[in-house]
Amino acid sequence: MFNQQQIETRIIQSRWWQKAANTVDCHYSNTSGIMLTHHLQNVHENIEAIFNQSETGFYRDLFALVQHLQLDKEELKSELKITALLHDIGKTEEDKTLIIPHPLTGKPAHKRHGLVSLVAAMEILDVDLSATPEKRKHIYRTIELHDMSYGMYREYNSTRIAPLYSRWTSINDKIHLRPAAGLLYLLIFKLADIHGHANISDVLWFYKTVKASYFNRLNIGLPIPAESDIR
Repeated sequence: MFNQQQIETRIIQSRWWQKAANTVDCHYSNTSGIMLTHHLQNVHENIEAIFNQSETGFYRDLFALVQHLQLDKEELKSELKITALLHDIGKTEEDKTLIIPHPLTGKPAHKRHGLVSLVAAMEILDVDLSATPEKRKHIYRTIELHDMSYGMYREYNSTRIAPLYSRWTSINDKIHLRPAAGLLYLLIFKLADIHGHANISDVLWFYKTVKASYFNRLNIGLPIPAESDIR
């Protein structure tokens, strides 16, 4: 098990964090005084709040699914809290017009913020996470893929074609080798990543679509949140 406090301190003391502390959160005006680090800290707090929810209704069923997939609830919370502090930190150096080698695969990839955040995570945490390669994979890939459901939501609104089972499988397996476990990382994270988001239609779409296209195929129940479960 890694040292949670040491890792979080290392993130906050990094050059990436300092740059984010001087970058306005894009969800707010340039005169708001709300910086990118405020968003990262808010999502971190939201993860803690989610895992402290009373186990009734949606959250009862969600945590039952965590147990069904043989995930450790405390370890999952720990990994997602680290993800929260890093997921958007790459916005400080994003340039979608550039193509760079993917830091894990070497394949050409657009320099989107999720990929840059992955680069930052590897720079900050590779030593701390070297003894726990499975956890490192969970964290790194969740950081990289945290926003993919929003892109898929926009694609769906344009084409009205929902992602297929094979696409969800590919995403899941990048995060976790256990069926449905990787997607659950992303699903829980999306509940927390709502700071500055006036509209959460993409979150609800993600749950409903991945349930219909993936979880149902595996005969695994996925609870669907109401907006009141998220805000």
